[in-house]
Parts: sequence; C-alpha cells; structure tokens
Amino acid sequence: MNNLAKQVTKGYQAVAVVFLLVLFLSVLIQIIMRNVFHAGSIQLEELARVSLVSLVFLMIPVLTFEKKHIIVDIVLLYLPKQAKKWVGVVTQLLVMCFGIYVLWAIATIMERNWSVRTPALNMPNVVFYIPITLGIFAMTVLSLLGVWMSISGKEEEV
Repeated sequence: MNNLAKQVTKGYQAVAVVFLLVLFLSVLIQIIMRNVFHAGSIQLEELARVSLVSLVFLMIPVLTFEKKHIIVDIVLLYLPKQAKKWVGVVTQLLVMCFGIYVLWAIATIMERNWSVRTPALNMPNVVFYIPITLGIFAMTVLSLLGVWMSISGKEEEV
C-alpha cells in the first residue's frame, strides 16, 4: 500500500513540475511581450493562473504523504511519544474530514457551473477543477492511509 502511495505521489509531482514549467514559460513570455513588444496577453495571464492553481493543489497530497507541509510543532515537542501519535491521528482525521468537505463543495459548485467557461481560454470549469479535485481527493485518501499506518504502527520515514 505504501509503495502504491509513493508511486501516486511521484506521478502527482511529475505533473506538478509540468505545470511549474508552463507557469514559468507563460510568465517569461508575458514579460518579453510587455517589455519588448508593449503588448500583453490575457490568454497567457489566465494560463499562468491555471498552472499556479493546478501546481499548488497537485502538490498538497505529495507534501501530506511526505509530511513536509508547514507545521507548528511547539506543542508536539513537549508531548510524550504516545500522545504525539494520537495527536497525529486526530490531525490526519481532521485533514481527511476537511478534504471530504472540500470535495462535497466542489461537487456542489459543479452541479450548477460545470459548463461555465473561463474568460480568456474559454476552458470549461469542469476542466479547471480537475487538478483541484484530484489533489484534494489524493490528500483525503493519503490522510486516511496515514491514520491507518499510525494506528497499526507501520508508520515509516518517507
């Protein structure tokens, strides 16, 4: 199970790197167009925004799985080992519940707005939300996996 999760997060990471490259290139081209040709592009602007949002949401499950997300651990430093374990379990369960709530919210939004198109690229909302949904779904599943690994004592360093 852990190897499958590692492979999935590697795939998410690879796709996120592609979005990072697209973001970099679209911003670079915008800078050249504005400073050399004195012309902007709303399509490149929106492509950069879509790439940034996709990059962020696809990296959330990777950081969740590798436990590299930002954490304030001042309280955890002073807890006994057993208490740390259960605080971690509760935290993972809260993250999982948050993920379920966000997925429900996305489904509710898509019920009415799935065919609404973005202004510049004319991309349907449903396409825009695919990386967001995949990222939140993977975060939710990996949080559940983290709970199971913590409770069963099979937690290992990634």
